[in-house]
Amino acid sequence: MGYFKNRPFLLTVIGFILMSAVHGQKISGPYVVKPIYFDVSPPLRLLTNSAPPVTKETRKAEKAEKEIWNYFQKSPDHKFSGKQINDPGLQDFFGKIRSDSTLENFEGTPNVNTAIPPDTYGDVGPGYYVHMVNLSFTVFNKSGNILMGPVYSGNIWSGLPYSQNNGDGIVLYDDQADRWLISALCMPNFPAPPYMEMIAVSQTGDPTGSWYRWEYPFDEIPDYPKFGIWRDAYYMSCNRFTTQLNFAGIGAIAFDRTAMLNGDSSPLMELFKLGQTNIYYILPADCDGPFPPAGTPGYFMHAGMGFLGIYEFRPDWVNPAGATFGNLNKININPYVGGIQGIPQKGTSVRLDPISDRLMCRLQLRKFTDHQSMVVNHTIMVDNHAGIRWYELRRTTGNWSLYQQSTYSPDTNSRWMGSIAMDSAGNIALGYSVSGSDLYPSIRYTGRMRNDLPGMMTIAERSMIEGGGAQTHPAGNYSRWGDYSSMSVDPQDPTIFWYTQQYYPVTADLDWHTRVGSFSFRNILDIHAFAAHPEVCPGQPDQLDVDVSGGSGGDSFLWTSVPQGFTSTFKNPVVEPAITTRYFVTVTSGSQSKTDSTEITVIPSPEVFAGNDTVYCRYLNPIPLCGTATNFVSVKWITNGDGTFADPNSLLTGYFPGSHDRSGTDVDLELVAYPLPTCPVVSDHLVIRIDSCEGIPRINPLETGIRVFPDPSYGKVTIVVPAGTISMELFDGSGRSLGLWDISGDCALLVSVDISDKPSGIYTIRAILRNSVVCGKMIKW
Repeated sequence: MGYFKNRPFLLTVIGFILMSAVHGQKISGPYVVKPIYFDVSPPLRLLTNSAPPVTKETRKAEKAEKEIWNYFQKSPDHKFSGKQINDPGLQDFFGKIRSDSTLENFEGTPNVNTAIPPDTYGDVGPGYYVHMVNLSFTVFNKSGNILMGPVYSGNIWSGLPYSQNNGDGIVLYDDQADRWLISALCMPNFPAPPYMEMIAVSQTGDPTGSWYRWEYPFDEIPDYPKFGIWRDAYYMSCNRFTTQLNFAGIGAIAFDRTAMLNGDSSPLMELFKLGQTNIYYILPADCDGPFPPAGTPGYFMHAGMGFLGIYEFRPDWVNPAGATFGNLNKININPYVGGIQGIPQKGTSVRLDPISDRLMCRLQLRKFTDHQSMVVNHTIMVDNHAGIRWYELRRTTGNWSLYQQSTYSPDTNSRWMGSIAMDSAGNIALGYSVSGSDLYPSIRYTGRMRNDLPGMMTIAERSMIEGGGAQTHPAGNYSRWGDYSSMSVDPQDPTIFWYTQQYYPVTADLDWHTRVGSFSFRNILDIHAFAAHPEVCPGQPDQLDVDVSGGSGGDSFLWTSVPQGFTSTFKNPVVEPAITTRYFVTVTSGSQSKTDSTEITVIPSPEVFAGNDTVYCRYLNPIPLCGTATNFVSVKWITNGDGTFADPNSLLTGYFPGSHDRSGTDVDLELVAYPLPTCPVVSDHLVIRIDSCEGIPRINPLETGIRVFPDPSYGKVTIVVPAGTISMELFDGSGRSLGLWDISGDCALLVSVDISDKPSGIYTIRAILRNSVVCGKMIKW
């Protein structure tokens, strides 16, 4: 949040002036803006001695005259009233996987300028960690040694027409360009204009060197700015406020990244304004690692009641009027209670502000081979304390969808002010503050491995540092804490997380401290079992395998199966399941052991029947075919004759004999059933002969609707009765019944009868329909 020093209130607070919800979206823009100033700074390393850190003694002496007041209005004060809601994703237990010890753990930038809250932010590059707070910054190497600072961050902007540093400092490392980005608010006449966003991009990957600097004007206060690195732009979001400190809506902004990297004097800014809707905040996606494909829009997200809303920003630097912002995609999430207030601390009645009305930075995006992921978190109410709701969204080719979600609240202490990120392996880390009536605010983290069950933080919670005191600053209804924290991933080794947050070593008013730490889950044993072909045909071999990461090496493997019968100690054994089988593998690496499974589905082979071989009279056209088949994807009739099929891809069809077919030769009709890919096709043959039937009286089937094939017959016949037939009865020449058949289903309208053992003569067929009875005749040779 923005900070304004030595005034009766902080600009940082205006982001909390909540307006009544106005339904519907009001988006205006794009507003195209050029910077009012550009230059190149001297090397920042020259600032080392220009603003020496204020000592502890100096702060004590100046405390009385430099106490800062926050002025803000709150949303309805839910406190911790015990209000509950059914949260199917609640994790009320700790993870059990023991992680590596913290790699680095050192003091960050202190409260040099007696500001509150600290707005703790930091990012990591190949050789540096740059740390920003209100109103100072420090450049560390990755071992925690100070290379420069703490330095008053306003010195970064020295020489600009308007260089007042009003906080909300952001630092990001652009790993695809090996550059750094720093920004801050500037409001020299607060609350009157002008309002500026100061932005600087380093000329090289050395943050202590020279920077390109720009100053962009706004007609409203761009409070709570958040940035994201993207291929086509540096994206920014803000909460817009008028001179009277009335909430005006949300701002979504794009800066021409390419022009900034090239040191252009006038990179364009494109701004869209969301009016006074029920959206009070929004976050831009910040990409770690390779960018998504060119043309992918920049994403902005907010949390609504029961959904996450994702907007798409498509800037246009050639034709700025063609820029677009919108295409809202709403993704349903588990219900939650937000808007809570008052985190308790040990040893004091002063409670802390959880800022539970918004998503917490960052909204991190990472691109993988087969999908893209975004992770984000916010603070919600869990019974009578605060917990952290986190999400992972995924996208392949279409819209974003929810992959997993959960609320992390493993005990009755409050957890809030979280920041979440995903490493290049797909593992997730979540850092946060934790506090309670018997616990000083402390810094902890947890996480999960990429192959763990969705919706669960499986890594045992680990402390970066336990607080030794409480924050007693009495500003406003609740004392401001953090405003945000920052989880980032090391671009040089993208399995290492870096996290920064505030804490108090002793109970004090403004004497907060910050901590910077790094850690990794790469030595945790993680496995993923899979089969070369998840679906196979009967008798088809398949190969199992397991991806293994972490552990101490010298892995051993044990495969078993359900149903039982298979065991192997190979990493990638070959199997030949007769039925669908689930295979389990246990991998042991040193003292760690983990089990995963994969299932191979055995696809049943098709079964197909084309019909009985028979003879048909030549006057019958078409010849009815009634094939049957199971476990098939498609079917096809094939003939060696010169006839055609009414529909060769239907089980129930007709065959129109050709002139050669009618010559009395045998005609082969083959019904082919095609299974799922890789399985062999299955077919059956029906052989028919077309007979002239000379000297045999012809019975016209049109008179009754009953047809018989062949007719005359040697004994095996197919009787076709009219649609709607309920039953069919067959009588011999003496009127004796030879059988009664119940009729149901389309194919059952064709009844196969064998009267080869019956005498020659004329037989009668009676079909009983729902409202009538029809009769027909057939001849037995």
